[in-house]
Amino acid sequence: MNLEHHYATLGDAFYTHVAIQPLHEQRLVEFNQALATSLSVDIKSPETKALLMGETVLPQGLSMVYAGHQFGGFSPQLGDGRGVLLGEVRGQDGLLYDLHMKGAGLTPYSRRGDGRAVLRSCIREYLASEAMSALSIPSSRALALFDSREAVYRERPEPGAMLLRTANGHIRFGHFEFFFYQGKQAQLDQLVEHCLDYYYPECRQAEQPLVAMLLAVVKRTAQMIAKWQAVGFQHGVMNTDNFSITGETIDYGPYGFMEDFDESWVCNHSDYEGRYAFARQPGVGLWNLNCLMRCFSNHLERDQLVSILQTYEAELQQHYDDLMLAKTGLEKTTDLHVLLPSLFSLLTKEKMDYSVFFRLLAHFRESEFDLLLDEVIDRQALSNWLQQYQAARLSNTLSWSQMSERMLQTNPKFVLRNYLAHSVIQAAEQGDYLPFRRLLNVLTSPFEEHQASDELAQRSPEWGKSLEVSCSS
Repeated sequence: MNLEHHYATLGDAFYTHVAIQPLHEQRLVEFNQALATSLSVDIKSPETKALLMGETVLPQGLSMVYAGHQFGGFSPQLGDGRGVLLGEVRGQDGLLYDLHMKGAGLTPYSRRGDGRAVLRSCIREYLASEAMSALSIPSSRALALFDSREAVYRERPEPGAMLLRTANGHIRFGHFEFFFYQGKQAQLDQLVEHCLDYYYPECRQAEQPLVAMLLAVVKRTAQMIAKWQAVGFQHGVMNTDNFSITGETIDYGPYGFMEDFDESWVCNHSDYEGRYAFARQPGVGLWNLNCLMRCFSNHLERDQLVSILQTYEAELQQHYDDLMLAKTGLEKTTDLHVLLPSLFSLLTKEKMDYSVFFRLLAHFRESEFDLLLDEVIDRQALSNWLQQYQAARLSNTLSWSQMSERMLQTNPKFVLRNYLAHSVIQAAEQGDYLPFRRLLNVLTSPFEEHQASDELAQRSPEWGKSLEVSCSS
């Protein structure tokens, strides 16, 4: 494994050197072979395993320091409280990817925590990050999972675990906030130059590289959130320290994939005021970007920063419209804007499963309404909508069958429901990882039929809908 250490060159103001602290009787229980191959990482080699399990100390290992707005309040110093950035590896595509170990033990930024992760949270992140990647949503990825016989205490004693994850980068909005509010202009400038060098080199060619980079960050963030909304994903903790400068989804905690359609849905049991409710995610994204822009008030004029932020809404709306056109099988935005609000009202009233409905819509054949009508109580209301929808689809330039095929590659049959994650976690805690691997298999190819795994595409049972997840998840 050929590790590079570009972030480490920034200096001690940006991190503290730390080492992975091994867990008791830890084991490598799962690894992502395809991803490892693309990064030229031989997970099975004794040298690599010894490094990843903390048996061989990596002198350049570090935990990042950053700040962040958490549920609207500013925390002036946060940081990797249980994570170690091992370094970067160069993929076969020529790009650099961070290797970051979650649950590696205490760091100077652990605050009142223990620096550990539990098997439950590591499995949830492994499944979610791979599911999101399969849905073409920019995301950190899971590379390897380690379990152990060490007890970690949350609401109850749980098996300790570590998760090796990759991403284009782990620099957060909160990194910039830390140096800005500390008044450390030189370090803030260093961070800007680092991001231009390693994440936005194309912006170096612009007349104003910083402006070009910030515009790109706004665009990537808008597109990421549009994708969340289109697939029904809720992050759960949209703090600025959980937002990546690269526009990737990171830090999977109390996330969820929408089941019964409800725009006011809150997946995080700890979000008592619903700050990060599903329908609020686009607005929170803009709020977070506004926090980021403040960090450059010494670099750019206010009008320039406002102008950069003003590109967000149009970018998000355009990308969301494009995604929903593909999802519904429509070609005209005017049709979409007429049909979508009334559909969402129907789905809310019927408490219809979001992913199931759109998958059925992809299978919908001209004038054969019963497939969908059998799913609702108010058959007349849905029948009226389907008549309008059918008329709009028949005006497409593509044939019905062509559009249906496109829809089947846009609307997943399999999504990660909380009850499915709960079930595989229970099995894994007993040492059985077969249910985990079976679920992972369908989540990483979610548009395929996988007929032998049809039960994994079913709606949640009632007990599954009542499962709660919080920040400790």
